[in-house]
Amino acid sequence: MDSPPYPAYGGISTGGKKTRGCAGCRNKVLCTSDDHSVFLGRIMHKELELEFAKIVGEGKALGRAKGKVVFSYGVLPGETAKVEIVREKRNFIDAKLIEIINPSAERIKEKEDHFISCSPWQIMNYDYQAKTKKNLIEDLLYQTTKENIKIENFHRAEKIFGYRTKIEYSFTANNEEKLCFAFHKRGCWGEKYILENGCALMGEETNAIALKILGILNSKNIALDELKTLVFRESKHLNERVAVLFVKNKDINLGEFQMDGLNGFIIAYSNPLSPMSVATEIIYQSGADFITEELLGKKFSYGYDCFFQNNIDLFEKALEEIKQSSFNCAKIIDLYSGVGTIGLSLSEMADKIYAIESVENAVKYAQINAKQNNISNFEIICSMTEKANTDIFKGTDILVLDPPRAGVHKKVIKAIFEILPKRIIYLSCNPITQGRDAAFFLEKYDIIKTAAFDFYPNTPHAETLLVFNKKT
Repeated sequence: MDSPPYPAYGGISTGGKKTRGCAGCRNKVLCTSDDHSVFLGRIMHKELELEFAKIVGEGKALGRAKGKVVFSYGVLPGETAKVEIVREKRNFIDAKLIEIINPSAERIKEKEDHFISCSPWQIMNYDYQAKTKKNLIEDLLYQTTKENIKIENFHRAEKIFGYRTKIEYSFTANNEEKLCFAFHKRGCWGEKYILENGCALMGEETNAIALKILGILNSKNIALDELKTLVFRESKHLNERVAVLFVKNKDINLGEFQMDGLNGFIIAYSNPLSPMSVATEIIYQSGADFITEELLGKKFSYGYDCFFQNNIDLFEKALEEIKQSSFNCAKIIDLYSGVGTIGLSLSEMADKIYAIESVENAVKYAQINAKQNNISNFEIICSMTEKANTDIFKGTDILVLDPPRAGVHKKVIKAIFEILPKRIIYLSCNPITQGRDAAFFLEKYDIIKTAAFDFYPNTPHAETLLVFNKKT
């Protein structure tokens, strides 16, 4: 899988610290790192053998060696492992697993060879995985709030594979110079895993369609340097799919394109100078550029470039918890609202629902979703939340927050403190920033409900729900 750890560009240093052209750190001029040993012109990364004690924030295992903490994916607490130093700083070492010497009883065989890139917890049995994740969330909330916030209800995943609604495949070439799907190696962005069968986090039917598209690209002799990524969006309950091929060459032509199982196919030109797969120009479209999902009896459409949750079964449970945490009132505000899923799901709970969202296409689909669900008390404003007119906040009974990983902007926190809604319902994909924001809210609010949802099994990530009631 990995290339040998000791390729050389040439040069020998008898002191073992200097060599011209260190392939280990990709410095082709001079390397003075203690991480490298040199023998006959070859650079070898140092190896460590140590016992790992626990799982920490990013989902890595933590051990200690050389007076420093050592982090590595692919290792479980209590295991002794041989690892290779990838990066060494003053206080810590990032390492890559070479071999498990004493395996944990909780270890299981991973499903895919690229698991470190897509879902590094495939090596844990699910009971242990769920327990570890719950404990990790509680620990991160304590670190940020200094309060013992316990997760009352941890909603486990029923499906630990095939649950994702979105996947983005990169490309590489195999030894026969044929196009293959690929993921970048975690921590080694210049290296890739070849994905022979797609990824098990996506459904089998979507992966089968992806491989058919790959076959067409190879039959048309499309060059690797003409392509960026292939993205799929999938509706789980209504079984709809849209595929978007992001390309760096506007002249790519696959002819008329239709395929069973696809509701739409798009070829999008994306700026070759940008690493992101963002459509600069649509150069071909067949069928739809959106899909529709059903949640709690309502239908929600969203564009191929809109955010939507990645685990539909657990998102429904989260919506149920949010609805149960609400009360009948005059005004609900839904911030960072996306295509309106949460706000529209609460339409029966308030006389008026206001939503704020910064992405124009998401705002368009929120309006479509209100209309197709016959909801007339919903209004969405296109604005950055921190730049929205604060008059909109006045008279708010329930404030719903579902921010990106960066959490709630400090200007929004200030606006919330000026109006002090009766209840705050905060769903987050990042317990660190959620805990940071909760520390402010706890000055004026009590937490009345906690829950977590394993939206992303086989990874260290989850969604966490905190419900705050204003102190009397």
